[in-house]
Amino acid sequence: MKIMEQLKNWDQETDVVVVGYGLAGGVAAITVHDAGASVLLLEKMPNPGGISILSGGGVGIAHDAEGAFRYLKRTCKGTTPDDVLWPLAKGMTEILGWVGEMAKVSGTEPDKSETRGSGTYPFPGTDSMDSIKLKDFPAYSTFPWAQGLRGGARLFKIIFDNIELRKIPVMLATPITRLITNSDGHVTGVSALKDGQEIRIKARRGVVLACGGFENNSEMKLQYFELQPVYPVYLGNTGDGILMAQKIGADLWHMWHFHGGYGFKYPEFPFAIRHVWAGPRKNNRKMIWIALDRYAKRFMNEYPPAPQDTGARPLEYYDPDIQDYPRVPCTLIFDEEGRKIGPVAMVIVNDQRYHYQWSEDNTAEIKKGWIQRGETLEEIAEKIKAPKEALISTVKRWNHNCAQGSDRDFKRPSQTMMPIATPPYYAMESWPIVSNTQGGLVHDTTQRVLDPMGQPIPHLYAAGEISSIFGHLYLEAGNITEAFIGGRIAGQNVFREEPLN
Repeated sequence: MKIMEQLKNWDQETDVVVVGYGLAGGVAAITVHDAGASVLLLEKMPNPGGISILSGGGVGIAHDAEGAFRYLKRTCKGTTPDDVLWPLAKGMTEILGWVGEMAKVSGTEPDKSETRGSGTYPFPGTDSMDSIKLKDFPAYSTFPWAQGLRGGARLFKIIFDNIELRKIPVMLATPITRLITNSDGHVTGVSALKDGQEIRIKARRGVVLACGGFENNSEMKLQYFELQPVYPVYLGNTGDGILMAQKIGADLWHMWHFHGGYGFKYPEFPFAIRHVWAGPRKNNRKMIWIALDRYAKRFMNEYPPAPQDTGARPLEYYDPDIQDYPRVPCTLIFDEEGRKIGPVAMVIVNDQRYHYQWSEDNTAEIKKGWIQRGETLEEIAEKIKAPKEALISTVKRWNHNCAQGSDRDFKRPSQTMMPIATPPYYAMESWPIVSNTQGGLVHDTTQRVLDPMGQPIPHLYAAGEISSIFGHLYLEAGNITEAFIGGRIAGQNVFREEPLN
């Protein structure tokens, strides 16, 4: 059922309302402004950046659109229509130029020396895929409310600077509460909360939803994810835009798919913490641990090609005999040589309420009890309440595989393997975590939101995570790429809408 409402009294008016001030929303707002229309950018959190600012900062590019399309098609495995994939594939061949133009405002440029050289997986078209980052420049101090920033801060800084340069109006701490439609079902504006008061903002040309996914909405995760529980890295994405668009008839796609791995969750913080191997796998980089289920048995390749995307999937197994997930939480086991390599976790936060710096040698976390320590494997087994014989046998087999140079059980790349043989030993509880959701609003080639019959909801657009095309596997840097490309396409097309009276 649609809400059909005629409102003559508006508190504010603009041509376009963009909801969400991350990369997708920022790009959409810049595009609308540069086309010659007025735009208002709303953000529900007290600071901009969203989850975009927490990214690694890679932007996916392509050398040819045909190859990129083949790769994206295989990645999505039929969950996203071909005609929707083509604009992204084509945009990947064009993105470098216009991102470079925006970067000039901040005094930086793409770093062509730092590229990946292929897609995440060896699919058809992988040689057409690449990614690039910006050259480092003073960016991080602009966002004092955020912590542990990496390349995502550089990307967001160029958008932030371009918004500031254009003097595009921004309203922070202003969540929207509903989409307003007229009697014909056209989206005419939004209702929002500012300083506790409801305000109604008319959008003459339309609304662009770029307000992220639902990783911090427990009820939505309960209904859409098989795996439970799954803890979020970012707290601001609670599915608001998805729910409000559903209320006026929007369709959804691949809601089960989330970009996430295994990480850490402690009662001191409401968010999850990633391990330091969360980026794209480096086949020559050692990973210090193995993951065990509650029976002290190993059950996965701990270092898959995209640890932050598919790392959580082996934990999904539900045992009907015990009516529980025997791998949630799992336990990571490593030794003293592993501990000394460096910090095992990285705290990345876009929330001024929280701050934590993980210690360089992990000793502070051992003192906190976040990492269990034992002089023997038997002591570790006792501390984590695991079967002693099984744990000793599992570690013995792992060490044998390391000596043989081959993981005969789960095919982890041999160069990443590291024996667990030097006491003391360590154990960490590890949980499924979600970096961002991939399911959301169905959109067409112009980023218009569609209803279940495939018809566009007039004057409603979506860009970024809220409408991600990735329906089966993720392309590393892919969400950032579609934030740029989708935001631009949405901005171009909402501008072309005939203004409503």
